[in-house]
Amino acid sequence: MLIKNAEVFMENRFVDTDIRIEEKKIVKIEQSIVAYEKEEVVDAKGKKLIPALVEIHSHGCVGEDFATSDEAGLKKMLRFYASKGILHVLATTVTEDLELTQKALQTIKTRMDNQTEEEELALIAGIHMEGPFLSHKKRGAHDEQYLLELSKELMDQWRKDAPSCIRMLSVDPDLDKSGEFIKTYAKDMVISLAHTECTYETAKKAIENGADHVTHLFNAMNGLNHREPGIVGAVSDFPVFAELICDGVHIHPAVIRLIYKVAGDRIVLISDSMSATGMENGIYQLGGLDVYVKDGKAILKDGTIAGSSVDLYEMMRRAISFGIPAEQAVLSATYLPAKSIGLEENIGSIAEGKTADILLIGADWNLEAVYKSGKKIEGES
Repeated sequence: MLIKNAEVFMENRFVDTDIRIEEKKIVKIEQSIVAYEKEEVVDAKGKKLIPALVEIHSHGCVGEDFATSDEAGLKKMLRFYASKGILHVLATTVTEDLELTQKALQTIKTRMDNQTEEEELALIAGIHMEGPFLSHKKRGAHDEQYLLELSKELMDQWRKDAPSCIRMLSVDPDLDKSGEFIKTYAKDMVISLAHTECTYETAKKAIENGADHVTHLFNAMNGLNHREPGIVGAVSDFPVFAELICDGVHIHPAVIRLIYKVAGDRIVLISDSMSATGMENGIYQLGGLDVYVKDGKAILKDGTIAGSSVDLYEMMRRAISFGIPAEQAVLSATYLPAKSIGLEENIGSIAEGKTADILLIGADWNLEAVYKSGKKIEGES
């Protein structure tokens, strides 16, 4: 297949060029490529071509949840992600009963073992465990009864339950013996600071011990104060990746613009979506807690914000509408999340030799077509 005349996002900017795809790969990127005889040609004049999105923090969608769904439920979610241009996702669990957590890890591992490029589904790139090692006071929508102190025994058991699957772990660095714990597990997984009241100094120590990521910056942590900058100050000072929920509910657009000026090359857009995403207003569950969803806002009974009901593609669009340059917003939804979990060589960008996981974008950032391994899986025929 040959895609001609597109504005292709590569090397951090849009370039007017053509792209040829053969056997699932991008084999040639060049201006004015001449079509082969009988080659399928897509004229993308006036349209953009960007990498498929990479979602590293999503709990679920379409009535399903990574913490509780079976194989059929996972496929339902992965089909929805793919329809929104999200072709790689970290299956994100929430603090739950230990038996349910173990079952979820094994179910996700089974899906990872059996997934293929041929399916019209997003691929699970690993597991993001958000909890149970989090603060009680900053627990957000995590059920307090299941929160735990750091446990090497539990962590090692979970890694046996899902070998080579856990790619990210969110932890509160204020928990006892966090320094040793972070040092141990930062060697082969991403340790993200999350749900915490920790100070700037504690965050700094955690980063020195190997933490290199922050879970949903500004949410479930102390805010920026001129005498106590907290995690936000640490993100400004140290080269860590920081997740951002850009739905306009979790963070004011002015703050989104501000943090992009400070750390734009390390901001990772996430949805933090829950089962209500892609569904109507109503009552849903997250980690066993009732979540009330109305007009794009998801809250617990006490008013605590509980994840989002917006998918990552819409988060990217909203970031652009808030004044974030399109190039930065695309990077934050593609290459930077891939880099933050060590997969940037394989996913998150467009280049010769890479798998053709790409999105065709029309006017006003409307998603027109999704190509997985060069095959159109979403969009008009």
